[in-house]
Amino acid sequence: MELRHLEQILEICRAGGISGAARKLQIAQPTLSKSIARLEAQLGLKLFERTGGVARPTAYGAFVAQRAEVLLQGVSALARDLEQMARGEEGRVRIAVGPASRLKPLPAFVRLVGARFPRLSLETSQETGPEVIRALHEGRVDLAFGYSEHAAPYGDLIRKKLFEDPVILVARPGHPAMDLRRAQASELLAWPFALPNVLPGIERWAGELDRAQTQNLRGFVSDDYALIIQRALDTDAIALGASFVFEEHCAAGRLVRVDATLELTYACWMLTTAERWRSPLIKALADLSRQAVTPGQDMIAASYDGAGASVR
Repeated sequence: MELRHLEQILEICRAGGISGAARKLQIAQPTLSKSIARLEAQLGLKLFERTGGVARPTAYGAFVAQRAEVLLQGVSALARDLEQMARGEEGRVRIAVGPASRLKPLPAFVRLVGARFPRLSLETSQETGPEVIRALHEGRVDLAFGYSEHAAPYGDLIRKKLFEDPVILVARPGHPAMDLRRAQASELLAWPFALPNVLPGIERWAGELDRAQTQNLRGFVSDDYALIIQRALDTDAIALGASFVFEEHCAAGRLVRVDATLELTYACWMLTTAERWRSPLIKALADLSRQAVTPGQDMIAASYDGAGASVR
């Protein structure tokens, strides 16, 4: 079995048929069909069931496709690393950030990378929290900065904890919620919330809600904190997020913290895949990411690999 076979099997599974995969691979359909048929004969296994132009993977085909995705990502990462070595730390690194990590640590991180690796090209994209981790898992980016709760389903990722910050609720001065003390979710959900997403921790705090409260919990959802803040400034919406997001507006008195029972922590992590972690450049960027949040200091927080072991 060769690498081209892995690419072919994976594309057939994605396309659902030989013709669609052939177009994606830019080869003739008969050529692809013969290649898979020869491989099946060589292995003595049937990889696909073909009916009416549709190719459905057998248990063997699905198994190969699952393994192929990981292997091909490793080959792609190796090629990028070799290219960067040949260029002397040139090349491109792709980074995904969530709504909060776009504000911290991304700006400081970009400045440090520009000073340390002036010939390195950076490509950043802002995604929703879950999509940040999915992009990393699927190999569309090399690094990700995001909230730890979104990474929980992906135990095979390398992760470095950068900082923690309390999640708070804020509203405009004079908002009726300011009269409440240690307000419960059920009290505050008399008004719409403005937030980037509804995390499991928020759902646990909210508890059982009626229809109106459920609607208010998702009153304004955006992956842009500037819009979330504007919503709280302009309306009776209560904004929710890490405290550093609202720091400037609270200091200026434009927003005020709501006294609530919510006890939730935003934990920002730098994440990458095990394959990318083998790159000296990625490890150097990891060091810069911790400097971005603790300039001139060693990171106190522990770092973890996919199995939970320390990788300081």
